[in-house]
Amino acid sequence: MDNFDLRKYLAEGRLLEEGNIINVILDELEPTILDMVAETEARYEEQAKKKFTDFDREMARLSITSDMVKAVEKYTSPSDTLLSMEVSTSVKGNLEIIAEIKRDGVTYHFSTEAIYAGGYNIQRLHYRYLTRTSLPKTGASTITKVYSEKIKRMNKVERLSKDLQQYKDRVEKAQKELVINSKLTDDEITQVGQEEDKWLEWPTWEEIIRRDAAKNYNNDEAYYNQQIKDSIAYNIERWKHSNITWKKHNISQLSKEVEKLEKKLSDLGV
Repeated sequence: MDNFDLRKYLAEGRLLEEGNIINVILDELEPTILDMVAETEARYEEQAKKKFTDFDREMARLSITSDMVKAVEKYTSPSDTLLSMEVSTSVKGNLEIIAEIKRDGVTYHFSTEAIYAGGYNIQRLHYRYLTRTSLPKTGASTITKVYSEKIKRMNKVERLSKDLQQYKDRVEKAQKELVINSKLTDDEITQVGQEEDKWLEWPTWEEIIRRDAAKNYNNDEAYYNQQIKDSIAYNIERWKHSNITWKKHNISQLSKEVEKLEKKLSDLGV
């Protein structure tokens, strides 16, 4: 995900015609948006003590743009004209966008103050906007919804990518264990079973006699020794089934999940 190209992604699904005032405003605010992303990155790394990835950076950019679009769109119409725009610092030290917008021959004042709302999760990092304007409220949200859908898609891509990596890690771990387990001799398996799984350690025949338990084995040492061999053989086969046969099946099932997740990401264009 570190090579995710947000510009290409936005361009492919962009629904804004060139003359739309939202598009004009976003073009004007491009340097400001980049500065806000940089500030978000610095705050996040300071608060969360985690490295900001390329994916986090693009998500922050998209979220900042989305919040900005939402603050503006509900007061504007696509045919409005941007007469002037200035980015400054408010008396409270927050970023403030001041603009003059013309609609139907009338010039309106528009200003919005961006207040940083932080958190330890990249999806929670955002700016909220306090808007003051003489523009009649339009309540428009078409473009806002487009950006919301883009954010949902990126969240889905991130979630699927994390799931995919977890499954790949599990496959890799199981494959390494399978290689090791497949090389073990029966004697080595018996040793592992006795050390890790606490297999029954059979007493010597002399100990059986001392315990007056020989009658449980027909008073036959050969019969007793055969019982030991049969028990160990059974335990070895059970161990092989759990640690070799079943592990192969597990790898097969995990690999199918990897294929499914890769298909989902491919369908999303990743």
